[in-house]
Amino acid sequence: MTSNTFSKYNLDFADTMATKLRLNREKLKQAQTVDEKINQLTPEQREQIGEFRLSIIREGLKEFPGLDPMEALQMLDEFGG
Repeated sequence: MTSNTFSKYNLDFADTMATKLRLNREKLKQAQTVDEKINQLTPEQREQIGEFRLSIIREGLKEFPGLDPMEALQMLDEFGG
């Protein structure tokens, strides 16, 4: 009869692969240009942000390439922008 439990090796391997995939996604996200990040926003997100704040976010992304546009929006909201 087979067991449904995984060996420690299999669990460690799965955790390692999940970490590798997460790091690769983060690296690719940081390598994106500002325009690529802005273009990934949905029309609803663009409307929520507005053109003025989107221009501020675009400048912020140029200075801080690892920043996500929605994180930048949250920061603007926290500072009252």
